[in-house]
Amino acid sequence: MFGFFFQMFLLCAGAFLAGVLLTWLTMRPRDTSPEAPLSIMEEPVAAVPTIKANSRTMMYHTPESPYYKRMKGDAFFHSPEDARRAGYTMWTPRPRVPVSSS
Repeated sequence: MFGFFFQMFLLCAGAFLAGVLLTWLTMRPRDTSPEAPLSIMEEPVAAVPTIKANSRTMMYHTPESPYYKRMKGDAFFHSPEDARRAGYTMWTPRPRVPVSSS
């Protein structure tokens, strides 16, 4: 009985080590040039769109907008000119309605 469990342990350990080896072989850096390789986490900063737009209201928000952080946005643009060409209008501050005391 002990021999069977020992064989199963060796089989599982071998399969685990084969998986580790295959994962390491596919994930290791292939380029050995002296220049620093580009990390997975590095992305070009210019490629990130900074303008968020809402297709229901057809308004776009710049990072200066007070609503920019809380709006999800379903359309994104690189510049306000791109948003205007797509038919969106810039956000405007909401007028404050005075409270009437009666």
